[in-house]
Amino acid sequence: MATTDYLSFTAGEFALDESFQQWVLHPEEKNMFWEHWLLQHPEKEAVIRDARLLVENIRFRSYSLPAAEKEQLWENVWSELAAEEPPVIKRAWWKDGVKYAAVLLLGMLISGIWWSSRRPAHQPVVMSAHTRLGEIRRCWLPDSSEVTLNANSRLIYMERERGRREVWLDGEAFFQVRHTALGTPFRVHTYDQLQVEVLGTEFNVNSTGSEIVVVLQAGSIRLDIGAEGNEEKTALHLQPGEMIRYNKQDGDYTKSKVHAERYTSWHNGRLMLEDYSLADAAVFMQQFFGKRLIIRDTQLLRYKVSGSMPVSDQADTMLLQLAKIFPVQFNQSGDEIRVQQK
Repeated sequence: MATTDYLSFTAGEFALDESFQQWVLHPEEKNMFWEHWLLQHPEKEAVIRDARLLVENIRFRSYSLPAAEKEQLWENVWSELAAEEPPVIKRAWWKDGVKYAAVLLLGMLISGIWWSSRRPAHQPVVMSAHTRLGEIRRCWLPDSSEVTLNANSRLIYMERERGRREVWLDGEAFFQVRHTALGTPFRVHTYDQLQVEVLGTEFNVNSTGSEIVVVLQAGSIRLDIGAEGNEEKTALHLQPGEMIRYNKQDGDYTKSKVHAERYTSWHNGRLMLEDYSLADAAVFMQQFFGKRLIIRDTQLLRYKVSGSMPVSDQADTMLLQLAKIFPVQFNQSGDEIRVQQK
């Protein structure tokens, strides 16, 4: 322990240190090292205080989390990364670094894993990614699966000792899951009592808004609806071209046949427009750019178009494209965009 350079540690790095965790979680067991270390380095008191808060948040909790609590858990970890994180490069490869290891805390918390006092024989493999508004990011997971994150989304990936591949998703992502020789399951958690389990397939999960929408493009998947560990969970199987909509508020869901490419083409940089209305455009602009379309004239919602258009990372460019296919003009003021007929 004496060889560890704790003076350079951030709060997130302290929280990942097993000795530090034991000191925080088991105060009845006197750990003289940390007592002496704090006396010798009083200038680190604020960092230690923040690290304690992170560790103390690791408790047994229900898998189903209220929206406000879920957001706070994300912020506890991501705020620790923000100060030192460089700008995200669009469609960048995964990057190694201690800053990404801090998300292990959140993965451990939500999956209900209690840190062991002994170092496990198999070290978990953890990676994370996020996107900003107007950004699409494509990357490879450690198991060679490919994932594309839509704008304003966050993802944590973990491989654990029993060979489970797990992802926690907040936002929207398109998955191309690699089948393993051992048939290792690949599980996606959405924090809203819906999990997707696959072996090797292509599918889209969108957890933004009031619904979770899962669309299967190839292969097969099983959806488990209900709290983790609940014996009364509902299991649904999807075939290619099928979609499920799950209401986060009341738990109701519907299953239907759809044109899958309409819901998955965004990951290739295009929008498939099938009876596409200004209401659909409003949903897209809100999710992708955080821009709110205000449509006072409800008659404008009657216009529908079909075809395709490229996805731009600039809101102004997307508005120009939409103005070409709808008989409207857009007047933008900050994040609000008023829509009027030409």
